[in-house]
Amino acid sequence: MMPIAISLLVLLGLIWGSGYSIARYAMTHGVPPLGYAFWQSLGPFIVLLIVLKLKRTKLTLRARHIGFYCVTGLLGIAIPNTNMYFTAAHLPAGLLAVLINTVPIFVYPLALICREERFSLWRLLGVLLGLIGIALLLLPKLELSHVVITPWLLQGFISPISFALCVIFIARFSPKETDATTLSVGMLFFAALILTPLTFCLGQFYNPLPPMDISKWVVILEIILSSLGYVLFFKLLNVAGPVYYSLGGAIVSLTGLCWG
Repeated sequence: MMPIAISLLVLLGLIWGSGYSIARYAMTHGVPPLGYAFWQSLGPFIVLLIVLKLKRTKLTLRARHIGFYCVTGLLGIAIPNTNMYFTAAHLPAGLLAVLINTVPIFVYPLALICREERFSLWRLLGVLLGLIGIALLLLPKLELSHVVITPWLLQGFISPISFALCVIFIARFSPKETDATTLSVGMLFFAALILTPLTFCLGQFYNPLPPMDISKWVVILEIILSSLGYVLFFKLLNVAGPVYYSLGGAIVSLTGLCWG
């Protein structure tokens, strides 16, 4: 099981690490944040729904599953992704990757509160070292620009907190009898459902259809990467649990800095 978990962790880290640079490129080349978030929910939903059809698997729509899809779609996609895309145009991609992947700092205390993990002094020290590391990274930025950067840095923390809440919720309430692809499809569907009225009412819909340019290809590329990432995300949580998954933040931060 451990080699599988490590492989999933590394692959997921590599895929999600590229997302920050891709998002920053899109945000700085005419793609509106809500329009991008909308396609990063609807696009992977369509791709994975086709995969379900090929596997001849039906989307489970029992009351318990619908509640699960709604909460994970909101906490795991709609809130953190939209917030991340709004901040992407205002922060360097490498810094954004590190900022968003402070998820482990929030996952461990939440896991303790929800009794998903036992107390460990070493893990607590790890969390404290993480806080110190983030402070050392961010404080110079705060000093350089008190007016412009500081609000976006603070807003950026909404995403990792939301991701952490989603991870704990999935670990505790995930329907074990349902496979990763099905859970991903349900989560993405409700995320798209939440974002659709916001995207159109605020006039931020983005048309990715031909004639094609680099920005449109970037949107399509991220749809493909996100589709694979969501399946790996659920598989990793099922195999290794939320705290182990949170270690992927280190890989995402490193690859995010490299891509940036």
